[in-house]
Amino acid sequence: MLATGPHLWQIKRLSAAVLATGLVLTTGVAELTRRFGVTEHIRIEQGLLTQMTKAVRSKLDVNIALLSAVVGLFDASSAVDRQEFRSFYGSIASQAAHSGELAGVQGIGFARRLLPQDLPGFVAEVQGQGDPSFSVHPTAQGPLHAVVDFLEPFNLRNRRTVGLDLYADPDSREALERSARTGQATLTGPVELLAERAPGAQSGAVLVLPVFSHSSSPPSSPAELEGPEGWAFSPLRMDELITSALSGIADPALPGAVIQVHDTTPGQPNSLLFSTAESGDPARASARGSRQNLQLAGRSWTIQLTLLPGQWSRLGITPSFWLVLSSGLGTTLLAAMGAHLLARNQLTTRKALALSEAASQERALASTVFDASDQGIVVTDHQGRILMANNTFTQLTGYRLSEIQAQHPRQLLSGEHSEAFYRDIGETLLQRGYWQGDLWNRIRSEELRRLHLAISTVRDEDLSPRYYVGFLQDITERHRAEETVRFQALHDSLTGLANRALMMQQLERDLALAKRHGRSVGLLYLDLDGFKLVNDRYGHATGDRVLQVMGERLQNVLRESDLLCRQGGDEFVVVVPDAGTPDELVTLASKLVATTREPVEGLDPRIRLSACVGIARFPDHGLDTDGLIGAADRAMYAAKRRTGIHVQLAEMRQQAPL
Repeated sequence: MLATGPHLWQIKRLSAAVLATGLVLTTGVAELTRRFGVTEHIRIEQGLLTQMTKAVRSKLDVNIALLSAVVGLFDASSAVDRQEFRSFYGSIASQAAHSGELAGVQGIGFARRLLPQDLPGFVAEVQGQGDPSFSVHPTAQGPLHAVVDFLEPFNLRNRRTVGLDLYADPDSREALERSARTGQATLTGPVELLAERAPGAQSGAVLVLPVFSHSSSPPSSPAELEGPEGWAFSPLRMDELITSALSGIADPALPGAVIQVHDTTPGQPNSLLFSTAESGDPARASARGSRQNLQLAGRSWTIQLTLLPGQWSRLGITPSFWLVLSSGLGTTLLAAMGAHLLARNQLTTRKALALSEAASQERALASTVFDASDQGIVVTDHQGRILMANNTFTQLTGYRLSEIQAQHPRQLLSGEHSEAFYRDIGETLLQRGYWQGDLWNRIRSEELRRLHLAISTVRDEDLSPRYYVGFLQDITERHRAEETVRFQALHDSLTGLANRALMMQQLERDLALAKRHGRSVGLLYLDLDGFKLVNDRYGHATGDRVLQVMGERLQNVLRESDLLCRQGGDEFVVVVPDAGTPDELVTLASKLVATTREPVEGLDPRIRLSACVGIARFPDHGLDTDGLIGAADRAMYAAKRRTGIHVQLAEMRQQAPL
């Protein structure tokens, strides 16, 4: 029976009410989905941008560590020649060959500081050493020159740079002077590398670090720029450098992003250093996304990142938005046209079956990706019990899935981290839903392995944690390579003792603690007597062995808290934190002198080694590192001048103590 009259009007009003209600609900849910899409897009951009910033900073820190190693080489050697520098670079290059630390680094070199009157003699000396074609270029006149003396690897690309006067270029000159004033690594603005002068060549920059002679220190003004012996430097190719830094980021959003890096140093023109935007594609090149500033070695860089596709994604118009909108409209129409949909029930059933088959295919694909991933993947419940793990995870840990399933992975704990460390991970997952970092794990063979771990939280409908998904990557070898580079940058290559850079860091820390807690700090400056005779009679190989023996003997006299440093040549420095009275420091110095006098196996007994020690104590003889080192140095030379005196205490400061 057909509906007529009031019944037809009621049906139409009910249908209209259902349709209007459905449209309002659909619009509200779609707007929430769009806002969520905007938030998620920005979160992914910001997270990826933070990873990129850390990666670029870490890459530059490694490059600075390499230059610090060059400074350490010059500190440890009285005269570095080309062969020694080449051997030094070879050892660094072989250690960094598998880690990719040198990617983007065109080379590592040394630019010697020369006055105009020194140039002819320097050119003649280099030509006499087997390089008759050597010349300084450009031939500009100036008060100072920074001529590239060494540059490794000495390949065809770098040959053109040897002899280049870095001081002739205004950008390079500004960086050289700033690094000499501060004693810190300094980066130039965008420059055209001599080895990259070709159409379409990538942007470049030069990282410099001053090399001071043993008796010099960073100048306080440009007029005092006589201090550096030269500059360790590294030409950097921006495309390769930044691409290498980004290669360590395992974020799936990275390939679909437009990345641009600009030099935005205040007072300097804005320069593009790196871009992944395709040329001729204005939509990609002009895409605007998240930005983050990065301060690197005296320069200010701005990293801009935009996830694609385009602006629609930033507005939250994502597939999820269209899905919610279309689903809501479809549901509304279904409710308003129930009779019509009942007639098409068979077609709806077929569609449901097709969707189910597509979902099954998607699950099968996800399972394939899960098992084939080159990262270890483990899924746990909200209590941390293991539910699933892929083959890579079992290979990383040595445990089969059947051995660890339904168990908490406590057997992987290394004992290297505190309870607070793991508690912080749990709190971060609860608050943010995501954690990543590096940690040590103990695998089945009892071996400790360094892993990069990223954990994501999967929540249920009530937003309570339901699953945790962990992604693991073994970075043990890379970690060891980085530790090796750091050790070489802060230790003497001959004796293994701390070098001047590490000694200065430790002394500054000890002085800061002493000032805060009212303690004293001792500094002993020791110079071997008779060592020149050993070198002259037995040669440098025997001299090196004597230095190693003396280093071991001196170390055995000291406490674990004391720091022994080889200053260079036959000079050693001892930092004594929480030092006692001056008399106690004199007693310690006398013990050090006594141990140097003991015979050395293989030397003529008539060759008698000894030492002179200068002692300075904070706050009696100096209030800072320069004052304390200067006082100890003067006391040591006073001891050398006085016959029969081997231990000399520095003179008291004239100004009042703190």
